Amino acid sequence: MLNDFYRAIQENKSIDIVYIDFARAFDSVPINRILYKLKSIGIAGKMYTFIKNFLENRTFRVKIENTLSDSYPTLSGVPQGSVLGPLLFLIFINDLPKYLPEGIHIKIYADDVKLYIEHNNNLRTEVLSEALSCIEQWSILNGLYISLEKCVVLYIGKNNNKRTYKLLGKQMNEVDSVRDLGIIIDSSLSFSQHYEKIIKNAYFLTHQIFRVIKTKDINKLVFCYKTYVRPCLEYATEVWNPSKLETSHQIERVQKFFTRIALKICSITPRNYEERLKLCKLKKLAERRCISDLCMTYKFITGHTHLRPDKFFIFAKRNLRRKYLIQNKGYSFKTKNNFFIRVINIWNKLPREVIECANHKKFRVLANCVDFGL
Repeated sequence: MLNDFYRAIQENKSIDIVYIDFARAFDSVPINRILYKLKSIGIAGKMYTFIKNFLENRTFRVKIENTLSDSYPTLSGVPQGSVLGPLLFLIFINDLPKYLPEGIHIKIYADDVKLYIEHNNNLRTEVLSEALSCIEQWSILNGLYISLEKCVVLYIGKNNNKRTYKLLGKQMNEVDSVRDLGIIIDSSLSFSQHYEKIIKNAYFLTHQIFRVIKTKDINKLVFCYKTYVRPCLEYATEVWNPSKLETSHQIERVQKFFTRIALKICSITPRNYEERLKLCKLKKLAERRCISDLCMTYKFITGHTHLRPDKFFIFAKRNLRRKYLIQNKGYSFKTKNNFFIRVINIWNKLPREVIECANHKKFRVLANCVDFGL
């Protein structure tokens, strides 16, 4: 999706993105509609009977301390917390794209639905308005309610005329940023708000570790850091890995702060950052993000994803000694943070034996041994 946005910006186009929220989606799915859709895709026999029994004749009770309420029948929804529940919801919502007009992009992840369209401030935006009407009809047909107050529009593009869109007869709210699967996407694709949030959260968690964990064992503190803090700074880095050194340094300062205070708490002689990393058996965060980018690139190029690599990369045809050498393509300042742009130079610097290794696990091991000079 982001690659579509960057490409549109490169071509001086605008993008309108509509985020749709279904109210209590997993709880309000009509059971009869799920069963109907299961039959429509060929689920029958014992499997159908098993799922039917799994969904029907369920009851629930509310417990407050030691008091239980009466039992009430569950007339809709899929059992949350079950393995089968999310899969059944995916089957339920899977036909939504068929109701939309041509030219509309739709991305669905469970009950997270977003529509977007690229345009030049022309009549193409009418297609998105038509798609919203189709969403309304689909939701009525399938017994789901749209939570209008949570549905928003995000406009991308310097010259975007910001056409207004209506849903359920009311104008949709415009936002400058939106949280999309845990990542804050803003109208300029700068990810500045996301950086600010994860850095602030990481510092908070670091202080909590030092306040709660009473130990002078450096290994225990590092374990807590790797468990609670570092994942906060590394979630989906392939999407937002910053190209600006200043931002990269701001993120790195969290780990610098942790290692410095950890040594102080454990009464270990102060030392520089490089030595602290060796003592704590840590790598720089920038290096880890680089490795993540390269591993994802390896998966793309070697066919470990459902995406075709030739749609995202241009391979140099003249270099017979390195068949996976990626050719640089045009980009602007606004699009240089695009994953498929920023990985090119660092990928092409990898030794041949790393790029052409047998599998992903071996690639990660070999890539971790490369000095990227970060």
